[in-house]
Amino acid sequence: MARVLFVCTGNICRSAYAERRAQHLVSDVEFVSAGTHAMRGWGVDDQMAVELDRRGGSSEGFSAQQLTAPLARSADLILCATGEHRGFIAEEWPDLLNRTFVMKPYARDLVASPAAAAWSPLPSTLFRPALTRQDDIADPYRLGHSEAARAADEIDNVLSRIAGER
Repeated sequence: MARVLFVCTGNICRSAYAERRAQHLVSDVEFVSAGTHAMRGWGVDDQMAVELDRRGGSSEGFSAQQLTAPLARSADLILCATGEHRGFIAEEWPDLLNRTFVMKPYARDLVASPAAAAWSPLPSTLFRPALTRQDDIADPYRLGHSEAARAADEIDNVLSRIAGER
């Protein structure tokens, strides 16, 4: 079974939502999440929890955790909310770059290459390292319901494209 690690900053909004929503949508992949600067022990952000619960996932029992070398190395695929998070991994563990991607471009490139396997690293021929802010999923933390809904929509779009509804 593939193991996918979602990464954001605090591990209470984007990556937490992605982990729990992916668990709700896909049964044959193990999903975990972590933060580059995690708010260790915190649950899912209240606004993101509302979105998660509304869309069929569950925030029950979630606890934010710090991104560590053992956790990163245990993943077959690492999906980051932003290019900045990918940069963090590049600096800390450059040997993991071949399996570390930003969520939106990963989904887009996967759809563009029908031969690529979902929930697996993309071939290096598909990887396009020059990313823009439009490739990021902006942090909705403390920005209200509309920003939480926007981030959830973007993550849901990524997950549905990867899961095969492409």
